[in-house]
Amino acid sequence: FPVTIQAIDMTKYNFYWTPERSKNINNRVIVPFTYQGRNIGFSSRGIPQCVKPKSFMDTQPGYVFNIDKQQSNWHTVIVCEGSFDALSIDGVAVMHNEVNELQADQIEELNRNVIVVPDWDISGQKLVEQAIEYNWAVSFPIWNQTCKDINDAVCKYGKLFVLKTILDSAEHNSLKIKLLAKKTRWTNA
Repeated sequence: FPVTIQAIDMTKYNFYWTPERSKNINNRVIVPFTYQGRNIGFSSRGIPQCVKPKSFMDTQPGYVFNIDKQQSNWHTVIVCEGSFDALSIDGVAVMHNEVNELQADQIEELNRNVIVVPDWDISGQKLVEQAIEYNWAVSFPIWNQTCKDINDAVCKYGKLFVLKTILDSAEHNSLKIKLLAKKTRWTNA
């Protein structure tokens, strides 16, 4: 398995493969999208990483990945962009660098502290802006300059360290979030 999957607890999540050749899906790891125990779509990641496009997805526009795996006794939900990021830390993913109203409503319905961790590329800035609009916290962990996203950080440093740094560096004040975002070196990747 590629490094991205090695950072994920394989006993907690199902991954699939198919011999189907349309859209090069036979060269991909398939992650099912579930809601209330039913499959409602999927995402697939190219293996090897050179398969184009890198990801292929079939889902509804308001879907929040991994929301049905959130436990009722958890006090915080970590919102990120991609499914592998969410799987690495048991968070949720909006499957893009933007959150739409349906997704925001579902996240709010969890009734817990929301911490957004964007990918550290230029497009991730949009998610930070939206977090401010929704009055959600944004985390600027110490590894944001050396890792492109949560999954990359978990592969490099381990899950517990990454979770601790996300929680420790969560900022709730919108002015401080704007200042931290301004001084962050966003990559072009």
